[in-house]
Amino acid sequence: MFKDLSIFSLFTIGLSAIGFLFGRIEYLFMILITLMGIEFVSKSLNECVEDRFTMKRLFTRLAKKLVTLFLISVAHLFDQMLQTGSSIRDFSIMFYILYEAFQIISAAHSLGIPVPQMLLDILNTIKEKLRGKP
Repeated sequence: MFKDLSIFSLFTIGLSAIGFLFGRIEYLFMILITLMGIEFVSKSLNECVEDRFTMKRLFTRLAKKLVTLFLISVAHLFDQMLQTGSSIRDFSIMFYILYEAFQIISAAHSLGIPVPQMLLDILNTIKEKLRGKP
C-alpha cells in the first residue's frame, strides 16, 4: 500500500517538475524529443559502421541532448518572466528541430543512404548561410 503511494508520489512530482521546466508538452516538443532519439541512434550507428564508436562519444552526445533540453527550459522560463506566452520556447524548439533533422540527414548521407536531392540542396544552402557565403 505505502509502496504504491510512494511510486505514485514520485511520478506526480516528476510530472510537476517537467511541467515547471518545459511548460505545456505540446506537439512541437514531442517532435523534438523524437528527432533527438532518432539522431542519437543514427549517429551512434554511423560511428559503429565507421569504427569510431566509443563510450566517451556516446556520453558526450547524451550530455549535448540534456543541455539542449536545459536550454529549452531556460527559454520557457524567459517566456514566463517576460510574459510572452510560449514564443521564445517555441522558437527554440523549432531551431533544435531543424538542427536535429540536419544531423539525421547528414548521418544518412555519410552512410551512403540515398537522400532526396532537395534535402541535400537545403543542407548545402544552410551550410553556405552559416559560413557567410552568398
